Amino acid sequence: MKKLVIDIETVGTPWEELDAYVREYLIKGLSDGDAEETRRAGGLSPFRGRIIAIGVINIEDGRSCAMYEVPGQTQLSVEKAGQRTYISGSEKQILEKFWEFFEGDSRFITFNGRQFDGPFLMIRSAINGIIPKRDLVGYRYGYHPNCDLREALNFFGTTNARQFKFNLDLACKVFGVETSKGEGLDGRSVETWYRAGRHREIADYCLDDVRATCELYEKVAPSLLMFNKEFREAEERAARMRRQSELPLAPANESLFIESMTKTSIALSESLDAPEPVPVVTGSHQAIVLEKLVRPAEEEEEIPSGV
Repeated sequence: MKKLVIDIETVGTPWEELDAYVREYLIKGLSDGDAEETRRAGGLSPFRGRIIAIGVINIEDGRSCAMYEVPGQTQLSVEKAGQRTYISGSEKQILEKFWEFFEGDSRFITFNGRQFDGPFLMIRSAINGIIPKRDLVGYRYGYHPNCDLREALNFFGTTNARQFKFNLDLACKVFGVETSKGEGLDGRSVETWYRAGRHREIADYCLDDVRATCELYEKVAPSLLMFNKEFREAEERAARMRRQSELPLAPANESLFIESMTKTSIALSESLDAPEPVPVVTGSHQAIVLEKLVRPAEEEEEIPSGV
């Protein structure tokens, strides 16, 4: 089972480039403060923004990939650096590459992915004419195949949101995970970097968020997630498959091997069940026996009478 930890970075369409009707619709009835916040929040909506980076780490082998958009680039570019792979292209191209990571039972691990990353990836894929390989939102009250660590830590929203207020950075610090945030580095910097052409730096920042989410997952999985039935059963299935893969390999032509073993077993069984053969006495054998019985009598007659 693949365990894929994922994070995305997004930017909004500049407010001035939106249709006049759309701008009016978005801020209608809002206060001046809320209207200003709405103008700046385009990157939070798949209808007003787009994906500029996708980071993925495969927990099973530690390999990671950063897929990022470069404006005007029409051909995919691939670069490998150790266990990291960088893929750049258009938004459509990086989304197509993203869906290649998924297999049937892959686990989609995120922080706030059910509310943000999952829907954003699926809607932007549809807008670009790409059919998603699977539902990245799914049934809410489960941790497999979609595992949202934010929902694990707020117990699916049952905790008091004000008292339990936290983000990825705070959760990582509390659990002893090195945070991905630094001086002047956070999600609000992404759009500024993007406008400045710092696309590769955005990809690295996205992968650092994925690394932090991955380490947080490894802290939370054995302590909190195992209480969830779907998660536990998926882990047990994966453990069984690992054990089976460690068994000695079968012969190259397994069907011939089984057939030969079956024939040998039948032959052995038949030989054990068969009665012991009775010796066959032929005419010559009978003559020899008769001769041995008669000879002592004949020899006795030749003995001299005086002895």
